[in-house]
Amino acid sequence: MNERESHQFDFELPNVGRGGETVQCCELLADSNSLLVVLLGSHYCSRSRELVRVLSERHDAFRRRDTAVVPVLPDIRERARLWDQQYDLPFPMLVDPATDGASEQATERDDTFETFGSLQQSVGSLPAVALCRAGDDGLRVVATATEAELDVPVVESLLGFLDRHRAADATSTGNTPVDS
Repeated sequence: MNERESHQFDFELPNVGRGGETVQCCELLADSNSLLVVLLGSHYCSRSRELVRVLSERHDAFRRRDTAVVPVLPDIRERARLWDQQYDLPFPMLVDPATDGASEQATERDDTFETFGSLQQSVGSLPAVALCRAGDDGLRVVATATEAELDVPVVESLLGFLDRHRAADATSTGNTPVDS
């Protein structure tokens, strides 16, 4: 797990889940202190699909921790819509395919991000998560983890990941961790 990253993001991306047609990064933190960005593998990645399914089922546990969840798929909107239809997502789901100058429909590299490309390179493998907070210029990455670094069951491991970073913030803000 990488505890501190120097990534900042300010974006507006297409959304196929809850919310409007597009989502700006500032909107994602409107009702939460933290944002868990979930970088998914391709549309066909079974590990990514399972992760989105369990995150959807346990969404309330993240809300109790004042953390919004947003999966990001490096694929076209049409494929991502299938995820929302299949899993009835309680959160936004963004699409961020690397376009490489080609049309969105012609994207063949369906496992590479555009906006989140630098973060993808730093974490190495997908799926991965990035815990973000509001920064001066959009979202600031506080910590990252890959699925391989998380214990099973993954959701409990992610909740522990959030609690550890919330506990670290409590020293400076007076907040206390939320119990499971």
